[in-house]
Amino acid sequence: MSRRGDAFSSRRVLVASIFTLFSLSLFLWHFPLRQSSLIEQPNSSSSRIYDLYIEDSREHESSKHDEPSRNPGPSESIEEQNIESPSSEFDFPRPSTNFQESAVNLPFELYDPYPDYNSKAWKKKWHGTHFSCKGPRGVDVNGNADDTLGAYKLPADASTPAPIFGSFKETGLGSGYCFERHARNSPYGDDDIRGNGPSSRPQPSSVDWESVDWGQLQNECALLNQNRFEEKRSGISPLMFRYPEADDTQHVNSTLILPETQLERRYIHRRSADSKKYKKRNAILLRTYDTKDYTPDNMYHIRSMVNELSLHSGGEYEVFLVVQIIDLEKKIFSDPKAYQEALDNYVPREFHNISILFNVPLLEAWYPKAGKHDPNNSQQVHMTQPLQLFSLLRPDFDLYWQLELDVRYTGHHFHHMEAIRQWAEKQPRKLSWERSAYFYSPYIHRTWKDFCSKVQGIFPHGGIWGAVPTTGIDPVGPSPPTSDAHEDNSEWGVGEPADFINISPIVDPVQDHMMFRNWVDNYPDGKTKTPRRAGPVTPLIAVSKRLLRAMHHSQVVLGTHMMPEMFPESSALQHGMKAVAFPEPTYVDINDQTPEEIESIFNDQSSTGMWNGGSNNAPLAQHISYWWSAWFKPEYSNVLYRKWLGIDDEGNRTDDSRLCLPAITLHPIKGI
Repeated sequence: MSRRGDAFSSRRVLVASIFTLFSLSLFLWHFPLRQSSLIEQPNSSSSRIYDLYIEDSREHESSKHDEPSRNPGPSESIEEQNIESPSSEFDFPRPSTNFQESAVNLPFELYDPYPDYNSKAWKKKWHGTHFSCKGPRGVDVNGNADDTLGAYKLPADASTPAPIFGSFKETGLGSGYCFERHARNSPYGDDDIRGNGPSSRPQPSSVDWESVDWGQLQNECALLNQNRFEEKRSGISPLMFRYPEADDTQHVNSTLILPETQLERRYIHRRSADSKKYKKRNAILLRTYDTKDYTPDNMYHIRSMVNELSLHSGGEYEVFLVVQIIDLEKKIFSDPKAYQEALDNYVPREFHNISILFNVPLLEAWYPKAGKHDPNNSQQVHMTQPLQLFSLLRPDFDLYWQLELDVRYTGHHFHHMEAIRQWAEKQPRKLSWERSAYFYSPYIHRTWKDFCSKVQGIFPHGGIWGAVPTTGIDPVGPSPPTSDAHEDNSEWGVGEPADFINISPIVDPVQDHMMFRNWVDNYPDGKTKTPRRAGPVTPLIAVSKRLLRAMHHSQVVLGTHMMPEMFPESSALQHGMKAVAFPEPTYVDINDQTPEEIESIFNDQSSTGMWNGGSNNAPLAQHISYWWSAWFKPEYSNVLYRKWLGIDDEGNRTDDSRLCLPAITLHPIKGI
C-alpha cells in the first residue's frame, strides 16, 4: 500500500472524526501546526475572512437554453456544463460569508436545471423517451409552475460569496442565483408569505397533503419511463425487508458483481461520443427512526426531494425513508399487523409507501458474525447494513445515496446530486485517494487543475494504484490498465461512475490517530495490518451496487466489521474500486483567522498526525456550515438556517426575513 510523503503525512481536517459515543473518554490535545505544503503564499496582507470580496457571477454562469420558451435555470443540462479549470489568471476572490440579505427587488425566476428532455441532442445521447409524471397536484410536474421551486437572479455586484472550501465553478454547482425560503419551500406546503415583496413568486395552489401517496407517484413515474433505464422494473414489488433463508447464505457468492472478462477488468471507461446509452437509476435513502418528529420543515424537505429528484426527472432517482424501529417489542417481521401499526404510528401517511422498516434483530439475522448489535447504538455502528440489504431488495438501482434527515440543501436537489455524480464520474483514478485526503480551497490552491498538480508533486510515485492487497479479500474491482501509475496519463477512471462518494475528505485513520481506527474485526490481517480508509462523518454519501454487494459478501462470509465511517471506504480500497471526495462548497463564519490560517488547520501538517490540533479548533468547529467532526457540534449551520427561515429558537416566526442564500449544504440542522 502506498504511503504518504513526509510533507503530507499528518495534514488534517477540522474533524477530529471521533465517534460520538466514545468522545468523552478522549483527552483534548493541542498540537503546534506547520504550514501546509499545499498553501500558496497570498498576495494580500488582509487578515479578515469577512473582506467583501465575492465571486463574479459571470464566472459562475452556466450556459443557457437555446430555446427562450423554456424556464430559466442554471444550464441546458448539468452534464453539458463546462467544469474545466479556469485559466491561471482567474481572479480568485477572498472567502466571505457576505450573503444576500434580502430577496426583495431581485428578479424571480422558476429554477429549471433539467436536460432538454426529448430534444434532438438528448435523443442522440440517450435511449427511450422521457415522459412527464404526475405530481401532488394531479398534473404533470414538468412545466407546472406550482410544482417548481423558484430562485432569485443575483446582480453582478452582489453575487455568490466565495466559500473557504470547495467550489461552485469547478464542480458545476454555480448558477448565479440565490434561494429564499418561501420561493424554495412554497411548492411543498410553506404558505407563510410574510416579507414578500413585489418580485416574489405567486403562492402555489394548495394541496391536501394527507391524500398524497408519494410511493404511488414514484412507482407510476418509474414504470412510465422504464424504456429509458438500463435496469427494468417488473411491476411494483412490496417495499419490505425479509429475514434471510438458507439459500441467502449458501449462494452468497451470487450476490457479487464480477467483471465478465479480463478485458472488462482492464477497461478504461471511455466510450464513443455517438453511442446511445441507457440511464442508470439512483436510490435516495433517508435514514430515520421511530421516534422522529416530522416537523413542517422535515415535511417540506422530504416532499422536495421526491418532487425534484424523482418526479421531474422521470424516475432517474427514487426516494425512500429507511426507518429503524428501536422498540423491540414491535414484532414487525413476524406480525403483519405490527408492521402496519408501526407505519401508522411512526410515519406520516403520505410517506407510507416510500418507507421501509428495519430493526436490530433483522441485522443480526443477516450478519450474525459482523460485530455487536446493540439496540441502543446499532443504527450508528451498523449504518451501512440496511443499505446493503436494500441493494439486494431493489437491484434496479446502480447508485445508492444515504442521507441523514438533519441535512438541508438550500438549492435544487437534482442540480446538487447530478453535479456530485457527474463530477465524480469525470475524475481519473490516478491519485484519487491522495486528492481526496485534502480540503480543496480555491483561494489557496487556485484552480482544481493547480490543486491536482500540487498533490501530484507530493506523490511523484503515483499513489495507490488498483486494489490494495488484503488477506481474505478477492478484489472484484477492475485491474489497472497499466502495471505502474506512471504509465497512465490520468485516463483510467475518466468516465467511470464512482463506487463511493463522500462530501468530506477520505483519509488514513491510522496515520490520523482516529479513535476508532483499530475497530477492525474478523479481517485475517488483524487490527494493525488491514488496509483501511475513513471519512470523518457520513451525513451524505453515495455507494455503488457492486461495492455494497462486496460489503455484504464479506460480512456474511468473514463477519468483517468496521465503524460505518470506515467500512465503505476501506472496502473500496481493498477491492480496487473508485472512491472520490467531492469538494462541496463550505463556509466558515469567523473573522479572527485568515483563510491561510484556516486552511493550514484543516490540512494540518503537525508531526503528531492528530486531526486539527484538538482543542485548538473549537472556535472553527462552531462556525462551519457543514459539520465534519464528531467532536464539536457547530452552531453556525443551525443559526444560518434559522435566519434563512426567519424563526427563533422555539420555531416561531420572528421577522420578515428574506435572506437569500446560495445553494449550500447545511449540517446538522436540529430542533427545526
